[in-house]
Amino acid sequence: MRLVTATVWTARRKWLGNLIPALFWFPPAAVGVYLLATKGQLIGLGLWLLMASTVLGWLAVNQFGFFENKRMRKNLERILQTEDRDLTGEHVFVGFATPKYSSMLDAHEDVGFLRILSDRLVFVSETRTVEILKGDVTGARFRPNVHTVIGLGRWIGVDAKLGDKPIRLLVEPRERVTLLGNFLFGKTLLKKLRSWHTLPR
Repeated sequence: MRLVTATVWTARRKWLGNLIPALFWFPPAAVGVYLLATKGQLIGLGLWLLMASTVLGWLAVNQFGFFENKRMRKNLERILQTEDRDLTGEHVFVGFATPKYSSMLDAHEDVGFLRILSDRLVFVSETRTVEILKGDVTGARFRPNVHTVIGLGRWIGVDAKLGDKPIRLLVEPRERVTLLGNFLFGKTLLKKLRSWHTLPR
């Protein structure tokens, strides 16, 4: 693992991916709660504003949750190419996390490229490189993350064994602009990984 300061996956981008959707959700939600509390009406404008805030919040998370996603992808490609780090062959822009990672700010511990090579999977980012040999992989399947709660995402978990030690690589596609677009693309990526795993080693 390289000990460098991240310039791509920054706290600013993590915060704005949450704050921008909150700006769409909070004002109508606050007014709705205020009206419900002061008017004492279960059915009325307050309820409609709460419903509207939920819809607006969902749409905003979908659109802005992966804030500056395209820019990050281009920046990271340029950084890796400048450092002569290999990106040849098929590679997919993804969010990444280790199973023990937990954060209220973002589900993704890091962002980088998942390289699908003939004999291994490689996750490469600005700060780390993780490799799993094809022969060590035992399977791949969807696993829930915080985006699953609102129907806009999920991990693809790649399970493997290093000797007797089980390990898991968690990735979520970031190839598309929206969370929903990446949610749908996840089916394609999982199918590709399963097909890759069944190919002769």
